[in-house]
Amino acid sequence: MNKAEINKVFWVVLLSFLSFLSLPSVASAERPFLVTETAIPVERGIYRLETGVVFDRFSSNSHDTDLAIDIRYGLIQNLELDLVVPYLFREAGGERDNQFGDVLFRAKVRFIKGREANPLSIAGQLIIKLPTAGRDRFFGTSGEPDVGFIAIASKEFTPVTAHVNLGYIFIGNPPFGNEPNQIRYSLGLELQTNVEPLLLMAEMAGSADIGDQVRNGILDLLGGIEYRVNQIARFDGSVGFGLTNNSPDYLFNIGFTYLF
Repeated sequence: MNKAEINKVFWVVLLSFLSFLSLPSVASAERPFLVTETAIPVERGIYRLETGVVFDRFSSNSHDTDLAIDIRYGLIQNLELDLVVPYLFREAGGERDNQFGDVLFRAKVRFIKGREANPLSIAGQLIIKLPTAGRDRFFGTSGEPDVGFIAIASKEFTPVTAHVNLGYIFIGNPPFGNEPNQIRYSLGLELQTNVEPLLLMAEMAGSADIGDQVRNGILDLLGGIEYRVNQIARFDGSVGFGLTNNSPDYLFNIGFTYLF
């Protein structure tokens, strides 16, 4: 193993360790966003490590704090593989608990690459939730696998880049259960500022159960910044609030991204 390979292993181990110490973030999407994915996959042969903290407050005695390690890899050109391992903390009704959550495996394929004349990229993503957490109603885990498909479009309107996601999630049903499927949607905006390392972001994201009728809608609005230390490391932070009764009153999202 040469010096470059030793350095790469060192950074992977160090950053993974720091992500567990930093306390929670379920980064279920591409940072700096909380939910939105971009249509641009990781380049072939490149790893992208993401971690951060997400705190959701629903009431004075109900809040969640989530941590996840998200590792993405560009397997071939236009194909990205992604593994998310979350750890969950919850307090509700005077009860507290923490545990590993359900692992997510995702694969993103870019079908159309944006060009200078038409900077529109289109991709699709497959999501598989593995029920590693088992069945636990306190954490909202069903103990069954879920499968989802997300359509993704990204387009640049200099200095703004917009990302639109629309997806459908097939929810696994436990024995004698009848869990509704879900529709998910989001819009993410990035604004490149005059200060080159600084990027402003905004996101609107929602989901709803699909059964006999659309119900239990969640809709969040976030705004924040991303600071690019260099080409391989960046920090981000955002704050948001819910727009529906089932959404959190407010939330905080802080994260770190490293490419190698």
